[in-house]
Amino acid sequence: MAPSRILCAVLALLLLSGPVGAGSTDTTVRDMTHWVAAEIEVPAPPPPVVARTDQADLRRRCFPGFRFEDAPGVRGAYDPATGVVLLDDACDLSRLEDASYLLHEIVHHVQLHNGLDKTARCRAELEGQAFRLQVQWLEEQGVADPLALLGTDERTLRMLETCPPR
Repeated sequence: MAPSRILCAVLALLLLSGPVGAGSTDTTVRDMTHWVAAEIEVPAPPPPVVARTDQADLRRRCFPGFRFEDAPGVRGAYDPATGVVLLDDACDLSRLEDASYLLHEIVHHVQLHNGLDKTARCRAELEGQAFRLQVQWLEEQGVADPLALLGTDERTLRMLETCPPR
């Protein structure tokens, strides 16, 4: 699958430390998959495989042809060809912000397993839904201002999720 097809969660680089163990990750991934499916009212697919990779690999997959220093930092990516969520090695799932990026990529997994990529008007619509659910999940976890935590605002989010005119 071409790297350009990988759906990426992009943010100005703010790397964190301390990855968690796989045992708790499996439960988190399963629970998040079911939460996402319930929120968008589709059947829950099997949870995705989650793998760790370094920042260079994530940037290469998400921004092919860009020099490492020119590409923005990437927290996670979903590879639809393999069904694998790739998380930055520094991702610490005990931190809500980092866990929300896992959830964002799981949204893409659920979307593609349910054919939403074929019915969406454009990829921006899928990305917008993933960010909206990421924000909603953070709110449900008690985060007072999820947009600020993610380093964005409502206007930017609206721009991100807007499909170009046909």
